[in-house]
Amino acid sequence: MAEKDANKVVPSKEFMVKDYELKVRYLTDHFGRMWTRFNYFVGIESALAGGKLIFGGGEFTPELAVVGAVVSLIWYVMGAEDRFLVRVYRRQVKDAADLLARQVWVTSVQGPYRHAGELTESSKGMGWELSGWRWEQISTTRLAAWIPLILTLTWTVMALKGIRSIIYF
Repeated sequence: MAEKDANKVVPSKEFMVKDYELKVRYLTDHFGRMWTRFNYFVGIESALAGGKLIFGGGEFTPELAVVGAVVSLIWYVMGAEDRFLVRVYRRQVKDAADLLARQVWVTSVQGPYRHAGELTESSKGMGWELSGWRWEQISTTRLAAWIPLILTLTWTVMALKGIRSIIYF
């Protein structure tokens, strides 16, 4: 019976505010870590491609393509993991904000409050602009996985073509 009563206890507003702040901070910090990893991999990929083009006579070898594919695959896995964590942390921020809003606004109507990171309602009525737009399917955090996945496929095709030309030569 004590366990059921413990589930009915509503945390204090101070606790909920601090919890919300910590969750927003954790999400924000994760973005920093995610983009740092992304930048490292961009550097590695650029070095592979640029170094070969500048210093290697401009031709990609199957060995280089295999290395590029492996690096891109590792990058993709990390980007997909990062994207998953972003989704989890955003949900935690939303849930904490919803709980806090219900505690602060005692009526059934919450009013205009929107939690940090909420995009759907906050962006309604904003027109499309060439210099500022958003397409959910290729959002910035999704690109952290899409870009390395596309590079993995590109490097793999290059490796297979190179290996095929060696076999048939």
